[in-house]
Amino acid sequence: MRYTEYVCKKTGRYQSVGMFGNTIYAFEVLTGITDSPEYHQISKEEFDAFETWAQENITDLNKLYEIINRPVICSGYLGKEKLDTSLLQDL
Repeated sequence: MRYTEYVCKKTGRYQSVGMFGNTIYAFEVLTGITDSPEYHQISKEEFDAFETWAQENITDLNKLYEIINRPVICSGYLGKEKLDTSLLQDL
């Protein structure tokens, strides 16, 4: 599966959440000078609560930092285009 198969379901200002296939929930954040996407795995519960933890003006960034410190399961960068299923966790 390639990063282009990500299906965006909810959007925030600089990020979104969506899915790869029917079972892999992901957080998409745009990075670098070219706004290349990076995808981090999230749980169904984190997906459902996206509007709460992804607000631009929240003061508690713990959830956002927790997610972006997880492995990048795939990205728009050369050599990382395919979903690395070995990095998936049981969330």
